[in-house]
Amino acid sequence: MKAAATGVPIAFAGCLGGDSSGDGGDSGDESDGGDGSDGADTPDSGGVSDEANALLWGGSVPVQSLDPHFESAAATARVLENITQGLLRVNWDYDLEPLLAESWETSDDNLEVTFSLREGVVFHDGTEFTSEDVIESFRRIRDGEAIAAGYMDRVESMETPDDRTFVMRLEEPFAPMLFRMATSDMHILTAEQAQQDSISEPIGTGPFEFESIEIDNEFVMTSFDDYWDDELPYLDKVTKLEISDDDNRLNTFNAGEVDFINDVPPRHAEDLESDTDIDFIRRFPKSLTYLGVNCNEPPFDSRDARLALEYAIDKQEVMEAALYGQGQVATSPASPGSQWEHPDLEPREQDFEKAQEHLEAAGYPDGFEATFQIPEQYNDQVTAAQIIEASAAQVGIDLEIQQITWSNWLSDVYSEQNFQATTSSYLALWFPDAGFHRPLHSDGAFFFTGWEDQEYNDLIDEARTMYDMADRAPLYHDAAEMLKERRSGHILLYWAPTLMARHNNYTGEVMSPDGSTFRFEETQLE
Repeated sequence: MKAAATGVPIAFAGCLGGDSSGDGGDSGDESDGGDGSDGADTPDSGGVSDEANALLWGGSVPVQSLDPHFESAAATARVLENITQGLLRVNWDYDLEPLLAESWETSDDNLEVTFSLREGVVFHDGTEFTSEDVIESFRRIRDGEAIAAGYMDRVESMETPDDRTFVMRLEEPFAPMLFRMATSDMHILTAEQAQQDSISEPIGTGPFEFESIEIDNEFVMTSFDDYWDDELPYLDKVTKLEISDDDNRLNTFNAGEVDFINDVPPRHAEDLESDTDIDFIRRFPKSLTYLGVNCNEPPFDSRDARLALEYAIDKQEVMEAALYGQGQVATSPASPGSQWEHPDLEPREQDFEKAQEHLEAAGYPDGFEATFQIPEQYNDQVTAAQIIEASAAQVGIDLEIQQITWSNWLSDVYSEQNFQATTSSYLALWFPDAGFHRPLHSDGAFFFTGWEDQEYNDLIDEARTMYDMADRAPLYHDAAEMLKERRSGHILLYWAPTLMARHNNYTGEVMSPDGSTFRFEETQLE
């Protein structure tokens, strides 16, 4: 759920056509080797599988489910990026590029999009990819109330004039649609599998195919011999070992038992960066971490109670402690450096006197008690919670930290909204819906804190109909101000980077351009 509540982790500009300029094209990806190339020679394409050409990946968050349309966890998206595919995807310039669609055209009124589909593509079960697979996959999303179902609600009709053509007509202009198609939430399955209620073994068209999963232990995918790009992938096999504990994962890597790890503990970043035997990779931003409060239940149904808690927090101190200075204090849901980021908005500073004023206004002059449920495998969030707990206590706010499993967080906090305060994060995606709509609009797919504001909803809805970046960005600036002043259920804390490490014999660009997922097809073991 680093996508749902996690893992975004933001934007869209231009028009719906294939020549559109990617929303957030200058979104501040301060990556090492951000052009997607590390200068390595192009290897021979993967041949007969052997263990010498099998990547061992030490992963931080276990894969729990493999249904692309219904599973919101970033851990799932990171493997599905290699197994299932969409009609298009984002490239290193933050533009959309063809994938299963060779090209697309948009009508002058931005209501109709016609996709010309790639020929010679087969699914992992050997069936040919056609327009029927596209329409059935999108029907599954629409009819099954999937994560992207709200996007499909904007669709007036879908047609398949022939096997190689798919036509979508919108009810009204809707800027984020194509960019949403570039996420795993709208990946294409076989028409047969798309008619199933749930999917445990996805059949896709990607460079790797699903082999096996042992929940909380291991996930395996192998190269697909009939992949439509004959040169890819280079690896024969990727095995993800689920190692949730940060120190265990790093120790396993240092012992040479895995080739690559993600989510390096921030406190070890400087040591790894100076080690010439290791390729240390830092990408910013990866995700936005926030303190979420339940606006439907006391005490946080009171705006003053929410403000009292926020004024008690030193966000810079929280970020320094949680990320060892590797991050940045957050001011809005817009990715830092993007057009959508408010140019002048500042974070609310710690102020115990103002915290006390708001406690009195909320009817809690002596403070209040609240449970504080934290997903235990996110060490930075556990640390952040401890700092917040200590600060809040100074104004009489007693936060009882309860460390819970990720599965319990998903069921109790996210699904049932049975909580008072919590922490989570979402990925810093390249389109603004990821931050402004999905978690904060009352119709958003990841909405769970209960803060509902019709004026905010209307503003975000209006922004979604606009294609000109210069016209659209100020609406998100206004929305950011609104979130702060009306104190939404998301008290924003910090932006975190992706920190990864690999041994020098593992080369090639493993990150997707926006840092949200991994793409293994062009990586190799030398």
